[in-house]
Amino acid sequence: MDDDRQWKFSAVLVAIVARCEPTILLTKRSSGLSEYSSHVSFPGGRPAESDGSIGATALREAFEEIRLEPGAIRVVGCLPIHKTRKRNHAIFPVIGIVPESAEWEASPAEVEAIFEFPFATLLNPALPRQYSEGERTGAWYWADQTQDIWGVTAVILKSLAGLVLDAAR
Repeated sequence: MDDDRQWKFSAVLVAIVARCEPTILLTKRSSGLSEYSSHVSFPGGRPAESDGSIGATALREAFEEIRLEPGAIRVVGCLPIHKTRKRNHAIFPVIGIVPESAEWEASPAEVEAIFEFPFATLLNPALPRQYSEGERTGAWYWADQTQDIWGVTAVILKSLAGLVLDAAR
């Protein structure tokens, strides 16, 4: 990392569901969690000694949180590391393709709800906004039909959108 902070590493799974109109799996974290409770996020968490790689961490955490079988996910790459300087988290987004036939179910201790964010919404450059007042000034967000998506989750989505839009040019 680029400074002397004690970073807390984690991996998240950016799970793209391969439908005719692709979606991205997102979760609403349980209100009982000590960190980021009730926030919209990707499935993910901190590495375990047995993981062996950051991709394995993302797959294990997705299974623990939403019961998405690791064997159903085809890891296709990673996005740049995202840092949350306020809490010293360094987050590794792992991109995985999930077949339409895959099943998932929320683990109530960690996840209150699972929803699908349309990929088409992600690629619409007019939709992401930036807060203009308050403590979140400058932070990116999407106002989804069911949940507001902001913070590092919105930054990772914006990074994915940029990658896809750049590749399409």
